[in-house]
Amino acid sequence: MNTQNNKQKRKTWDHPWRYRESFLVVLELIFLGLIFEVLTGGRGAPLLKWPVNIMVGVGLPLLLLILYYRFKNRPIIKWLSSVPAAISAISFFALVVLLLGFIPQDDTSVNRYLRLLGLTHMKNSWLMMISGLYFLVTLGFVALRRATPFSRKNLGFLLNHAGLWITIAAGYLGAGDLMRLNLTLLEPHGGMNQTVSQAVNKRTGETYTLPFSVRLEDFNIEHYNPKLAILDGRTGKLLFEDDKSMPLIEEELKATLLNWDIEVLEYEPEAFRADDRYVHGDSMGNAPAAYVKAMNGISGEVREGWISSGSFRVMYQHMPLDNHRFLVMTNPEPEKYSSDIVIEDGEVELPLTLEVNKPFKYRGWKLYQLSYDERMGKWSRVSVIEAVRDPWLPVVYTGIFLLLAGALYLFWIGQDIKE
Repeated sequence: MNTQNNKQKRKTWDHPWRYRESFLVVLELIFLGLIFEVLTGGRGAPLLKWPVNIMVGVGLPLLLLILYYRFKNRPIIKWLSSVPAAISAISFFALVVLLLGFIPQDDTSVNRYLRLLGLTHMKNSWLMMISGLYFLVTLGFVALRRATPFSRKNLGFLLNHAGLWITIAAGYLGAGDLMRLNLTLLEPHGGMNQTVSQAVNKRTGETYTLPFSVRLEDFNIEHYNPKLAILDGRTGKLLFEDDKSMPLIEEELKATLLNWDIEVLEYEPEAFRADDRYVHGDSMGNAPAAYVKAMNGISGEVREGWISSGSFRVMYQHMPLDNHRFLVMTNPEPEKYSSDIVIEDGEVELPLTLEVNKPFKYRGWKLYQLSYDERMGKWSRVSVIEAVRDPWLPVVYTGIFLLLAGALYLFWIGQDIKE
């Protein structure tokens, strides 16, 4: 009876803290994060860089270790190592990740109040930093509580928690050292061959000098054929049928788009305009063009004419179908593109071909084929290479390895212990 009365008389913030207090703490942390964001003008939390991030990465687990073994009987430490605190930390972290997924990030058109609260740059917001810190603290204390006294049965649990802790901590601490830089390379022209070692951080505009130089020898690109489409002149949008895709243009193509039966009578992959027609040519800037015939399957109306996607040299051309619909040729989409480059590092010259989604690793940097001058299309003399350096990636891999080792232990060795 006395026990029941004591439970009824228990007030909020009376120890031991349970789910109610745990989620109230989360609300307070959310409020604190939003206040910090507003006070810093919506610029987000500062990223930790070398050597500060190393000091924090080593100091935080040591601090948790000391606090736990010196004060593990204190109510606050008992709460931080409890299930309610862990559940609230997971919920807080998951909420921030959901906001990151649902709110457009780095979008200048988003409401300015959302930007001021840090909701448009969640990855480096105060909310993300505070939720991550709270998660790491509770995760660390829960693991330490389970580790005392040590038992072989708990090894899988400890490996999983240690791996998760290392992975998340490395993601936070390594963000400041992650570098994504763009190198703009030019093909040789007029006997000039440019070697580039200056790279630009597109997000901040800062310029960095790489420990090596890159020279572009040749840029290569291949395109798919352009596609046929119908454009709504009132909205400027292409019109689609649910079960049909836009057909690739080729000689003698026959297709039906929105009740229009279309036939390609002539197709020139590279052409220029001569009076009222397009003529094949191999000059720079020529564009694909097609002479097409379109018949309306309902009214029987017939339209004929040239269409072209145009280029920086050739004017775009469409064919009217009715008062507000036009038959158009889309811009050819790149099938693949690559750069023949030479890496210069002192006396060393390393020639290689860099392709999309096939990075090359050199001296801790990964080089990616990123883009080119899309306005020039297949005649682009510009190749943009992305250089990425993430020194914390091996630490992340270590955490993932521990997670896998813990899972293997629980499913395999743990089963032997159970038997």
